[in-house]
Parts: sequence; structure tokens; C-alpha cells
Amino acid sequence: MAVGNQTVVTEVYVYEQVVILLSCVLSFLGSLLIICTYATWGDLRTTPRKLLVFLSVADLLSALSYFYGVLRVFTSNTKDCIAQGAISTFANTSSFFWTVAIAIYLYIFIVKSSQRLADSLVLYFHLISWGVPLAITVAALALQKIGYDASEVSVGWCWVSIQQDDHVLWMLLTGKIWEFLAYVMLPILYILIKSHIHKAGIGNTFQGAANCIMFVLCTRPVRARLLGVLCCRGPGTQSGSDTLSQRTAQTHTDEPSSPRTWEEEEVEEEG
Repeated sequence: MAVGNQTVVTEVYVYEQVVILLSCVLSFLGSLLIICTYATWGDLRTTPRKLLVFLSVADLLSALSYFYGVLRVFTSNTKDCIAQGAISTFANTSSFFWTVAIAIYLYIFIVKSSQRLADSLVLYFHLISWGVPLAITVAALALQKIGYDASEVSVGWCWVSIQQDDHVLWMLLTGKIWEFLAYVMLPILYILIKSHIHKAGIGNTFQGAANCIMFVLCTRPVRARLLGVLCCRGPGTQSGSDTLSQRTAQTHTDEPSSPRTWEEEEVEEEG
């Protein structure tokens, strides 16, 4: 903390670093897996999964910036400290916005049964989820609000400079107020969705991994294809994912079809 013109460094324990670094690695891998599955299998490219990819990009950047900050354990207001603080501020704030955007999309699509209205909001999701965090980060950088925080509100990484008189206000603007709003809105939206289809789905540095568990590992079509890729198959063995691919190819040959909707996937999984 700051005492007069001197800054007392808060001690960062090794076990704290290990836990956060592990969380960052899992978040990075989870986010990367979401992006790779979307890029690999075209028939799974529904709009909700596309929104999830944008969320995963933000989570990936956030995990990388936190990993560097924790590994580095800054002790002064260096250039890489400011850069790391700016990237983590942008990515983390964007992640909150995209999380809420996905919840809003699913609510309108599933509960209100209006895909057209839900799809019309995607452009606004981009403008808000990328634009607002970028504007906040640029303003914070221009006013020199991002920098060394003496690890008083972090575990080694940089965020809002603790030496600023209005650092509490900027901590709210660069993350905490959006985090609070997300934690208020998400339970309401997902409870409404769950009551409609009896199904729901989180963290900070672990968010990418949590999204991967929910939308990849817990989704039957994606899980089947991953098992088909990872497991060794004999010459005469045909996996469930291969059968699914053949059925999909035959359908495309016989008659034109559109990608399955999010709601159809949910019905299939429940069946």
C-alpha cells in the first residue's frame, strides 16, 4: 500500500502464484479448445457458439496477461507492467460483456422464441462488448491510471495504479462494476432459461476452462467428435462421430439443409 510517497509491496506467496498460474493455463487451454472445435466442425457453427468463440478470445487474452503478470511479479511501474495491465483490463471487461451478451441471446432465442430478434442483436453485442472495454482502457491509459498496484488488489499482476487518489473509482470502471452487474444479471437470465428448458451455465482466471467444460465437454456432438479424434480406431471400427458425419454428408447430398439450431442440440442431448 502507499504510505506518503513510498509504496509498501504486498508479499505474494508461492502457493498463490502456483494456483493462479494453473488456473490461467486451464483457462487458456479451455478457451483454445472452444475456438478449435468451432473452427474444425462447420456444422456446429451456430450463432450461440460463435458468440462463445468471441468470449473465448477475451478469456484467452485475459489468461495470457494474468499468467505473464503472476510469473513476472511486478515491483515497479514499468512499461510491460502498464501493457499487461491494459491488456488484462480490456480482456477481462470484454469477457464480462460477452458473458452477459450470450445470456441475453439465449434468453431471447429460447424463452422468447425469436431467433430473428436474437440475431439482430449480434452487431450491438460486438459494438458494446469490444467498444466499451476498449474505450475504458484507452481512457485509463491516457489518464495514466493503469500501472503498478503493489499487489494490493492482485497476485502480482498490474491493474489500476495504487498511487492514484481516485484508484477506487477506476477499479470500479475498469472491471468491478461490470463484474457486479454481470453477477446480478446472469443468475436472473439463466434461471429464466432453466425454468424454460430445464437446463442452464463463472470465475475470473478460470472462466475459459469453465466455458469449455459446459459448452464442449458436456455437449454430446462435440464430445463424440473429440473422442473420435483422440482415440485410436481399428481398421474395421466405426465411431459414433464417423456415423454422424456420414449421416450429415448424406443429408447434404440428398437435399439442402441448414445447421442445427441451439434448441435442437439441447433437445437431442436431453433425449
